[in-house]
Formats: sequence, structure tokens, C-alpha cells
Amino acid sequence: MAEFVRDPVHGVIPLDHDEFNLLDHWAVQRLRRIKQLSMTYLVYPGAVHTRFEHTLGAIHLAGVMADTLGLPAHQREVVRLAALCHDLGHGPFSHASEAALRDLNPLQASATTSGIHEQISLDVIDMLLNEGKLTDLQRNEVRDL
Repeated sequence: MAEFVRDPVHGVIPLDHDEFNLLDHWAVQRLRRIKQLSMTYLVYPGAVHTRFEHTLGAIHLAGVMADTLGLPAHQREVVRLAALCHDLGHGPFSHASEAALRDLNPLQASATTSGIHEQISLDVIDMLLNEGKLTDLQRNEVRDL
């Protein structure tokens, strides 16, 4: 049985069982507290959407793209899972906090600020594998995307 969420922009977004279960994981749920546009809402009060809402739209549009391109079901699944996981590494204040994330992680000390959240997203994807939320194949293909 398919699950679904109601999105204010895209309407009803159907989710498969794996997608729905991943949405319930704390690593995804924490995106509800991270603003998509960082502190922009302080100047533009309507700019309050979150990384979680952005992720829902990304899942939907990834599916639309996959369907338009005629991708096989397995590739469609991977593209949608990658869309679901693509922002998992964002910290508070979105891109504005990347310098602090780099400075707090000695392994990233020589890195530029761009790419820090992508590396953290990859680490979270590995964690999802270790917790049994993704298969080895899903993890590898999502990481590749």
C-alpha cells in the first residue's frame, strides 16, 4: 500500500514504503527545523519554508523527472531516494553555518566551506545503511548520485 503526504505546492505526493519510513527517521525529521533560506525570513516574512518541505518537493519532482525520462522503476526509486537524502547534512542556518561545521571537524579543516553539507549528507546515508534503513545497493547508488 502506498503512503502519501500533502504538500502545499505539489498537492498529494505518493511515497513508497521505504520513502515513507525514511521520512520518519530523525535525520530527516530534523530538517523541519532548518529554514531553506537561512535567515531570509527575517526580511521576507513569507520565506519560512524548511529543508523538510524542500525535500518533499525534491522527491516529487525527481519522480516527475524520472517518469518523463522513462527511467526504469529501479532507477526511479534511486533518484527519489537521492532526492530525499540530498539535504540531510545541512546544519542550522543552512549554508551560513558551513564554515562553523568545517571548523568543528578536524578532518574537514583544510576543506573549503562548499561541500561540507554534502560530505555530512554522505555520512548520514552511511548511518542509514548501518541502521538498516537502506540496503547496500540503495546506499551505493544514492551516494553515486
